[in-house]
Amino acid sequence: MNQRTHSLGMGAWIGVGFIVVLALMVALGATGLRYVAEANQRLKDIAQGNNVKTELATVMHSALRERALAMHALPILADPFEKDAEVLRFNSQGTIYMGARERLESMPLSREERRILAHILELTREAQPEVQAVVEMAIFNDDQQEIFERIRSVAMPRQRAITEQVGVLLQLQREQTAAAMRNAEASYARVRNLMLGLGTLALMMGMAIAWIVSRRVTRQAEQLATQAMYDPLTGLANRALLHNQLEREIEVSKRTHTSFGVALLDLDRFKEVNDTLGHYVGDELLREAGQRLKEAVRAVDTVARLGGDEYVLLIHDLNPKNLPVIAKKILACLDKPFHWKNQSIDISASLGVSLYPAQCSDANGLLRCADIAMYAAKRAGKDYALYTPELDHSNCSDLSLKSELREAIQSNQLSLHYQPQIEHRGKRVVGLEALVRWNHPQRGFLKPDQFIPLAEEAGLIGPLTLWVLEAALSQLLSLQQKGYDLSMAVNLSARDLQDMELPDRVLNLLAGSGVAPQRLTLEITESAVMANTSDALAVLTELDRMGIKIAIDDFGTGYSSLAYLKRLPVDKLKIDKSFVMDMENNDNDAVIVRSTIELAHNLGLKVIAEGVETRAAWDTLTILGCDSSQGYLMGKPIPADKLEIWLRESAWSRVSTTALYAP
Repeated sequence: MNQRTHSLGMGAWIGVGFIVVLALMVALGATGLRYVAEANQRLKDIAQGNNVKTELATVMHSALRERALAMHALPILADPFEKDAEVLRFNSQGTIYMGARERLESMPLSREERRILAHILELTREAQPEVQAVVEMAIFNDDQQEIFERIRSVAMPRQRAITEQVGVLLQLQREQTAAAMRNAEASYARVRNLMLGLGTLALMMGMAIAWIVSRRVTRQAEQLATQAMYDPLTGLANRALLHNQLEREIEVSKRTHTSFGVALLDLDRFKEVNDTLGHYVGDELLREAGQRLKEAVRAVDTVARLGGDEYVLLIHDLNPKNLPVIAKKILACLDKPFHWKNQSIDISASLGVSLYPAQCSDANGLLRCADIAMYAAKRAGKDYALYTPELDHSNCSDLSLKSELREAIQSNQLSLHYQPQIEHRGKRVVGLEALVRWNHPQRGFLKPDQFIPLAEEAGLIGPLTLWVLEAALSQLLSLQQKGYDLSMAVNLSARDLQDMELPDRVLNLLAGSGVAPQRLTLEITESAVMANTSDALAVLTELDRMGIKIAIDDFGTGYSSLAYLKRLPVDKLKIDKSFVMDMENNDNDAVIVRSTIELAHNLGLKVIAEGVETRAAWDTLTILGCDSSQGYLMGKPIPADKLEIWLRESAWSRVSTTALYAP
């Protein structure tokens, strides 16, 4: 009886213990699930709350920057309509700023966020009358010095104070987002620790509970890992997933003895879109480009985004014979203009292709070879290129050529040729364009397009530009001393326009040569300006202040020409030869040439036409009012040792003592 009672008592204790353990497991399981739900809610808050706040603060920051640019632009605009347009832009950015701030104020905010917003509101109220007064002064007052002083001493400090507070708000949003992520990660860590504890506290039931909850946590971790394999902007595979798929495809190809291809492309002039229309439009363009590429290939193929504007396509069963058709289809999907609001954006691409196993045997090699082929296509001006071993040799050759170019600059192995610029009205030479050449000891005579890109890649474009300037100014001084009254044009690259010390270096070269700044014309392309608009504008403004002439080279071939033309200190436009050479047979080219000349003259600019090779083209340009031209009809680029002979004997040199570009 006592034994039976003892047994019953033990059983009761075991039963009670089991029930307690079971209850504990249920409680701990419920707690774990609650932590998971909390972590999910925190992640949801990040997506729906913190990211929205950060976006609104970014909109405020961008609007303030645009208003500041508008204030600086107003004093230098002479045209009333342009001023009105700039005022409208100034006011519209203010509306955007107010709208973003009001939306932010309506959201759930922390005490620190409300404090910063209150400070921003106070600064805005204080600054608004003074900023508005400066804008009105810019509209009705022609005293630019006074306006610039009011902007510098009154408006901009107020604007900067507001911008700094918006920056503080942005930083706070980032910190809160990071904190929310840390909290979510901590929640997942607590769940894992609880699951480990369940294994020591329970037997079958405890293990079951631990397994169920652990499985749920594992599935969520797998989902996060899956998200890490895709590009967050476009939803395409990212570099990590692409690499995995390439490895998998290589294994399949080894077993089935099949082949596949890798195509790498980037979007030409994408940076111009980003700089001109903003990163939001750039992101939309990247998303649209990714979607078009997915639609251009089969479902079994893979489209990945490596970052920036680079995309990779993994194409199954790619036969080299079918490459032209496939490449054309891929590139054609990008030819159709992209549209943002009412603006059409033309984007093209360059494509490089590598094949497995014919050319490369591993994933990294396939990507490297496709990259080499893509840049070969760019250099050759082609839409696409298939990798060949010769391209590798070409790359090695480029590396060698870069080293030799450095030596060539230092040891004066380079030379200049000069192409005459002829005035239409007087039919006389009024200027020269300096064109650099390299007489390589082994490779022979090299033209600029064969080594200028290498100079940019090797960081040698600065020394090369200074060498060309010094040699051209020396030649011009020699001609002036012999009675020739001419100007000299020298080309600048995009890298040159990012060198803030360039104006001082040019000034020193002018002082050393004795040539007047007004006799020097520096030619830039639209794309060079677009590469870094703020630095380029600062450099060009300083060069213009020194009295140097600025010309836009290859005008009409760049992106958003008119948007920046009014902001640049430009004196001349050079019509690209692609329009001039065919304008007799192509009505569109003729319209572009005529419109460019009219536009330039309406803006008070001179016009130079390139690529004049026929008398008909010369006569047409004369009728259209073009100021001067250059091309093979009048003279090919002339070596320095033959330049004076040409100036003495050419029919275009019958008048040489009155220059078109007098200072």
